Amino acid sequence: MKSRLFSALKYLVGLSIAGGLLWYVFKDWDLQDLLSRFALVNYSWVLLSVVLSIISHVIRAYRWNLLLHPLGYSSITTYRTFLAVMVGYLANLIAPRAGEITRCGVLKRTDGVNMSASLGSVVAERIIDFLGLLVIIFFGLLLQFDRLSGFLTDFFYEKTKAIQVSESTIQLLAVFGLVIVIALTMLWILRARIKRLPLYYKLRSFANEMADGFTSVLKLKNKSGFWISTVLIWVLYYAMAYVIVFAMPSTSNLGLLAGLSILIMGGLGMSAPVQGGFGTYHILVGSVLGLYGIAPKDGYFFATLIHTSQTLTVLIVGSLSFILSMRLKKKELN
Repeated sequence: MKSRLFSALKYLVGLSIAGGLLWYVFKDWDLQDLLSRFALVNYSWVLLSVVLSIISHVIRAYRWNLLLHPLGYSSITTYRTFLAVMVGYLANLIAPRAGEITRCGVLKRTDGVNMSASLGSVVAERIIDFLGLLVIIFFGLLLQFDRLSGFLTDFFYEKTKAIQVSESTIQLLAVFGLVIVIALTMLWILRARIKRLPLYYKLRSFANEMADGFTSVLKLKNKSGFWISTVLIWVLYYAMAYVIVFAMPSTSNLGLLAGLSILIMGGLGMSAPVQGGFGTYHILVGSVLGLYGIAPKDGYFFATLIHTSQTLTVLIVGSLSFILSMRLKKKELN
């Protein structure tokens, strides 16, 4: 009951944040203006962006396959992991981070892959993706320090320093910290009794299996394939975001470095704990384009165009993948 309540609360908080940010982005828009902008879009570039994104998803599925091989699942095809990955992306539109568990659940159902082990491999994959984003941010700052450092300072620091931490908040945090210390102390004192509980062995088994999945990156049979696919994923992410600048007259003159800024802010926006990056993606990408002389409305529309095209891709391909994965299971049962 408590876990369901907590999950519902997380969902509502994420939805509220997304809704608030989207309201901020579109509060000064009217429907006619929005529709007229969509009418001016060159959708050939949008289609190219969609194709590039699907290729990146296929490569991600291939890379996940490589992580599953050391765990004893070398016979699983990239097609099957692709279906699982896309169903996972579909789940992310419903609840933040639900996709990681969902795609592991799909492979559990279709191929009998150990849930905790596959989840460990996904955690390893996400850490590598996060490190990749940090590397890209580093190069972005290296190439455009004056532009991006000022933007990041204004956008994050200046907005957060205005938040006042009250005395009651400090007291609440102190009490919370004390509760954690007491709980850890009690667990240490009662560790002998806890180890005799059946639940302890289940949790220990889950942790060990998850650790096996997490360390699969150290046991790769095809290391070059893994790292090349990792680089290709980021190259495709860059390309699928950058090609859309040519779909709009107001952004068609943006250079390659602007594309790098779009990738960085888009990555940060999609990493935020909200459903599908709604709101966070729009405000970060739309705002950073102001550094390149793009008007706020044009910047926000550009972000909307990318995000909408990718969301529709996930909805369509993810839904088809869900149906195909269900049929795949039925075929195996027969």
